[in-house]
Amino acid sequence: MLNSNKTLAELKDMIEAKTHHPYLLQFLEKPFIDENKLLLLLSIFEELDISPEERDKYILSAMLIQIALDTHEKVTNKAADEDSEGVLKNRQLTVLAGDYYSGLYYKLLADIENISLIRVLAEAIKEINEQKIVLYQRTINEISDLTDSLAAIESSLIRKIADSFQKPKWKEFSSSFLLLNRLIEEKNKYMESGQSVIFDILKKLSFPKRDKSKELSPDQRKYVLNKIDHCINQAREATFLALDRLSPDGDLQRKLASFIAGNIGTPNSLVEEG
Repeated sequence: MLNSNKTLAELKDMIEAKTHHPYLLQFLEKPFIDENKLLLLLSIFEELDISPEERDKYILSAMLIQIALDTHEKVTNKAADEDSEGVLKNRQLTVLAGDYYSGLYYKLLADIENISLIRVLAEAIKEINEQKIVLYQRTINEISDLTDSLAAIESSLIRKIADSFQKPKWKEFSSSFLLLNRLIEEKNKYMESGQSVIFDILKKLSFPKRDKSKELSPDQRKYVLNKIDHCINQAREATFLALDRLSPDGDLQRKLASFIAGNIGTPNSLVEEG
């Protein structure tokens, strides 16, 4: 199935070509391509009896949606008195870029003429945006609600596609694996910068009566880190269980098992391993 990285590399090149816009690149970074999600999508569609051309259009459409969602999330929310002309222009261009990538996905699906898939993807977009609102408005009251929300944000797109094409094992695996990856990313972000929306919510849940103007004590910080480690361990266990239900001999499974066992890795590591 995935005995080489050629198809992944070709798909990534296609995405980069589709999203290339000289004017936007003058002011914005190149759009981030989530190679974990690209690999999962390819794995699902490789199991279907469809042509490579149709497969590529489906995958490109889904990845363009993901890029559009990720781009819109980058829009800054600075206070009005902090809005310099440059910040405002960056914000406007980021919104424009997200809309541009969304338009590309609609064009691809229109070419395929798959109305049912458009409906499935629209449902995924709605679910992702709803859960982002829950997350960023800090309306979560339980750790289980937090992990459910994160899993939905990270995997709804792939879960809906897997469900649509009757691939329940990939639906289960994508949910736990992408949750694991996000939790690890958030922990690393917190360790490096002290900033993470996930840790903000965990602090609120762990110490609801604390003075928010004060920093966490060392013991409190350790407590919160233990909470995230517990979430990571649970997600890892669920991911291994889901992985066992997939074909054990595939290239993908070996790469994913290596990633999970190592606890941390970059998206590129999944593509670059031979």
